[in-house]
Amino acid sequence: MIPINIPNILLWTFRRNEKDVIDLYDSLCPLMQLTTGGLMLNFGYWDNNTRCPLHAQHNLSRIVADFSSLQSAKSLVDVGSGFSVPAIQWKSKYHSLDIACVNLNLYQLKTADCAIKSSKYEIENYEIESISILVDFKKISLLNATSTFLPFKDNSVDRVIAFESAQHFKPLIHFIRESKRILESNGLLVVVMPVINNTSKFSLIRYKRLGILSLSWASEHYKLDEVKSMMVTEDFRIKDIRHIGSNVYEPLANYYIKHRERLRSLIVKEYPTFIETILFRSLVKMRNLSQNSIIDYVLISALRM
Repeated sequence: MIPINIPNILLWTFRRNEKDVIDLYDSLCPLMQLTTGGLMLNFGYWDNNTRCPLHAQHNLSRIVADFSSLQSAKSLVDVGSGFSVPAIQWKSKYHSLDIACVNLNLYQLKTADCAIKSSKYEIENYEIESISILVDFKKISLLNATSTFLPFKDNSVDRVIAFESAQHFKPLIHFIRESKRILESNGLLVVVMPVINNTSKFSLIRYKRLGILSLSWASEHYKLDEVKSMMVTEDFRIKDIRHIGSNVYEPLANYYIKHRERLRSLIVKEYPTFIETILFRSLVKMRNLSQNSIIDYVLISALRM
């Protein structure tokens, strides 16, 4: 059974500095892998054809690629790249794209390095057969760095993507400023993240409305207007915003509720029972908040002027 240190997890959740986020992910990543069967770290996008969380996650990765116009991109910096599964998926479609995966989590980078060096990855492993990708993975580079000090030259890339990672960047404005520095003129910054709506600026009221998510949603709780304001302050022009919360939170929670017995049996083999209880209650709360338009999930694209 995976050891869980409750005082540490509470400390990481409340403090949420860069090392805390790494420690929290390293402790709970196996939980996501148990419930999804893969290494992709996002909520996923669900439509009528989606069968499982892993399928939804790859759907969202494809949507992000289209939203970012990767078909016309030459160079991409994926900031907070996790296990680099989206980067591998994008590279399988856009062969000439140079991708740099930036991640402060060294364990995740090492895992990604093994997948990339194998030159084979099950991009569609929610399907019956796997797909071997025969492309030049040397054009995916892995960099151990922070989001607020990106190791790239000024005006050197045409895409920066933060795919469900920007909510962890502190301070977020520094990441946006760094993105502006490294992007070419008319380069595109794309941020994909959970946000909150219709919520008081006062912390106590906000925590009360979020309920258990105040603890289990271990990130900064940004309002959409806050993110937009930071981008505009740094002379980005908002190009597009897509609201997809109803295709993210509610179907994910419904899937877990429907399959809870099976998923719970997997989780309790590796984690204490209360972890599954917290997960279940968090998903139910997440669904309710989404239905009441208190939380949303957005894709934001902004042009560097």
